[in-house]
Amino acid sequence: MDELDNILTNMNLEQDWYCAECEHGPMMDDDPNCTRCGAKHSYYLDQNAKLLNIVYEAGTFGNFLRYFLERFSNKTPYIPRLPFMDTGTNHTLKNKDFSRLIQRYHPSFINDNEGNINLPVCLIVPSRPKHFLYLKQAQLFRAANGKASPDDLWKKTIVEISTFLADYVKEIKKLYDIKDMSHFTCIPKFIVRDWYKLEFLQDVEETYNYQLFEQLKEHPFWEAQKVFWMDLETFFDWDNFVENITELNEVFGLALDFNRQAEMKEIFDRGLSLDPIRQECNLAEAVLENRSDARLDNLDVATEGYIYAQIEKANPDIQMPVINRFFRDMDEIRQFLAHFPNWYRRPNPNLG
Repeated sequence: MDELDNILTNMNLEQDWYCAECEHGPMMDDDPNCTRCGAKHSYYLDQNAKLLNIVYEAGTFGNFLRYFLERFSNKTPYIPRLPFMDTGTNHTLKNKDFSRLIQRYHPSFINDNEGNINLPVCLIVPSRPKHFLYLKQAQLFRAANGKASPDDLWKKTIVEISTFLADYVKEIKKLYDIKDMSHFTCIPKFIVRDWYKLEFLQDVEETYNYQLFEQLKEHPFWEAQKVFWMDLETFFDWDNFVENITELNEVFGLALDFNRQAEMKEIFDRGLSLDPIRQECNLAEAVLENRSDARLDNLDVATEGYIYAQIEKANPDIQMPVINRFFRDMDEIRQFLAHFPNWYRRPNPNLG
């Protein structure tokens, strides 16, 4: 389990909280103020919103959803500014810029609203394998605002890699028995890719993020609330987005102005265009489903490991090559699989 998973494992879904202003966290429930910016604990602000409460884990677009709904609802003041930072995140606006009729919360919402019933809630949850690829990269990028990337593990020297990635390096060195690495050497790319591949070879049900969301979904608190379960795929595809937003609007009477659908699509497309991780996850899914022959140049090493893992699961007697170079496109992968010599075929030892 990597450092990020260890951090998440120590979170208590009900007791830990994130700052509503700067999103710092998690912090202990008995911290009355944010330890970064000093803003008050969410409990001392609005415990819930009248129109809709968006509950989400980090990296699942809760900020964007609140912005979008407030901008296009006839029940809230119009917001002229865009929310996007140059990194694709949606953190340029602060709570004071919103009506507070629609709010977004991390799972501390459960503890803050113990005993309340019939609250209008939208809960964002992942459903597809690519969503867990996205979370693996996006949460790392956002953690401590450090903009870390899996590619840092092979592109940077040991001394250049951020302290946040230090445990990743230790785990890789231990697993692959790498010794005598000076501070000015790099871990080979093929090793980093293989390390990620091993993680994605696990059944998704065994992974930390899957279990985290299952724990959240199964919490008895939701039984007494009015909950709309929003698939994370909503934020990966416009058609899916507008379909789910339409249903959300009907369930909670948000009065969204769909006469402005061209403006809606423009904002959705802008957010997606600023998010290379989301785009790459869409590409990986399309390629693996034979819906795209796009080139696979310059993929993140975690995405390469993900593609390798899905191919090995589909071909359990073949292991993908352990070299620095990655395949040019899916056609080259199909050629590799079609002509893989029979005498090299063996049961994959990494598949249980």
